[in-house]
Amino acid sequence: MGTIMEYLDWRGDLSFNNDPFNDIDALIFSLLSYLSFKEIVPGIESNKGVSLRDTAVQFSSNTQTEKTKSSNINPTASPALDSELLELLRKAAACSRFEDIQLSRYEENTDFVVGQQFGAVTFTLPTAKREKVVAFRGTDNSLIGWKEDFEMAYMEQIPAQESACKYLGRVIGLFSSKVTVCGHSKGGNLAVYASSHLDAARRVKLSRVINFDGPGFDFSIVPQADFSHCRDKVTNYVPEESIVGMLLEPIGKRTVISSSSRGINQHNALNWRVKQSQFIGGTLSKTTKLLEDMLKTWLADLPVSKREMLTQALFDILGTSEGRTIDPKENIKELKNILTNYSKLDNESKDLLTEVFSSLNAMTMDTISKTIKENLPKKK
Repeated sequence: MGTIMEYLDWRGDLSFNNDPFNDIDALIFSLLSYLSFKEIVPGIESNKGVSLRDTAVQFSSNTQTEKTKSSNINPTASPALDSELLELLRKAAACSRFEDIQLSRYEENTDFVVGQQFGAVTFTLPTAKREKVVAFRGTDNSLIGWKEDFEMAYMEQIPAQESACKYLGRVIGLFSSKVTVCGHSKGGNLAVYASSHLDAARRVKLSRVINFDGPGFDFSIVPQADFSHCRDKVTNYVPEESIVGMLLEPIGKRTVISSSSRGINQHNALNWRVKQSQFIGGTLSKTTKLLEDMLKTWLADLPVSKREMLTQALFDILGTSEGRTIDPKENIKELKNILTNYSKLDNESKDLLTEVFSSLNAMTMDTISKTIKENLPKKK
């Protein structure tokens, strides 16, 4: 039993011909998509690719050059995870299983005007069939990316979902082989959304869709029928104490897996437990079940118009339009900026923020109370 880092030690010397592509491989590709391969991997207009081995060499060279030290690292909200992703790239590229995988059709777009954070890359396996894997990037540390996550609660299509549809529709039309589509966090949501909106001709090339702890959909906003064509091809993985993956309704069933971490750190898929070429199963925690019920109740009680107003007000005061990021080292100056932005809100927005956070606080306390009672020893 170990994590995907140990998986690279155990299976890294086995080719895809000897040990077929599996869901742990898909997770590795999903996590690698967080890294910015701009100017290393050819873009969507190009037919060329670059091996993972050469990608890692170039990436390492760039990060060691002072001028470009931060240009090709797409930071997540966790500095620790950023370091782990670099190690994952290095280690995977050193394995005979992964070194000759071709990366191509790289695309990234963070647009503060449109309100979009998007990234995608295509992997080609070194097999006779040249199998393809499209991986969509999850949410990074840009506030615009986090705002898009909130927008799923009131928009039928967020900008990143539109970009995902265009990207997948274009690349899958170029391939003759079957395609697996995957992503972690918001990337998993994009994988399901884009796959569900393929036309009939492209849909036949879809092999599987894998959502690694990504949010679902609000079917009061998004027509559930839109997803019927690919429902049977979707696999959703969530850790035992999932939060992100329990947001909104999933397409298909969820599979619960074990993690070596606790709480929100379980969202870091590098901590998920594996054995040989499979994830180790787990049981959804009682706290997570209560949280899911709480969020469903809260969203049901909050009209779509108020969800939109809440999101706009919250991210206005956080400074989304100014291109800010989630900084774990945020200082007093940033707090002052937030307070200044809050003071500029109209009274209706201020009242809504107060109402919502008071409601969430009460529901959170109720959830904590229920959790404590659930875990108390039973009277004999």
